[in-house]
Amino acid sequence: MRPIVRSSEKFQVRILRPVEFETLRDAMDPNTRRICTSLLLTGMRYAELKRFRENPDWLDGKFIYLPKGSMLKVKAKQKERAIRLSDMGKTLIPDLFQVPHPLPELPALDMKLRRISKRILEGTPINNKSFRKTWESWLVFYYPDKALQIALSQGHTTTTQYEHYLNIPFDEDDRKEMRKWVEGWI
Repeated sequence: MRPIVRSSEKFQVRILRPVEFETLRDAMDPNTRRICTSLLLTGMRYAELKRFRENPDWLDGKFIYLPKGSMLKVKAKQKERAIRLSDMGKTLIPDLFQVPHPLPELPALDMKLRRISKRILEGTPINNKSFRKTWESWLVFYYPDKALQIALSQGHTTTTQYEHYLNIPFDEDDRKEMRKWVEGWI
């Protein structure tokens, strides 16, 4: 099956099919697996995930509340946001707090992800952004009528969503595999 890659002026980001994510996840050491699963199931940027890890009280049942100042992205569309969690997210996100301090620096994580994905997958390797983009793509594909809620949870506008996350070539097999990850999100 052909890899899904989205390009911008600066870089390419691979969007994973569920079977690709699970194959990569199985090949990771336990700490990397916890980090990458958390990145996927929250749709957070890596810097946000690191800050969340230092503030576990931001987790409140079905949501993670990112307060004003927690998002370091200069051009962030929202200054604060509530990240909705799927049933799997509610179950697995607490595992993030078992990863020893500190989390790896971004370049080290990206090198590790590139190395693992080159060994396991054909085509464009992954990086930390793959998980955020994969998650939003899965949600938009699985819950097409919830585009606004998805955009708000991700800190995007619907314009950003239309430009980057719609019309991704997933199929019905992908939908079946996504179910266990996205179910209960809404």
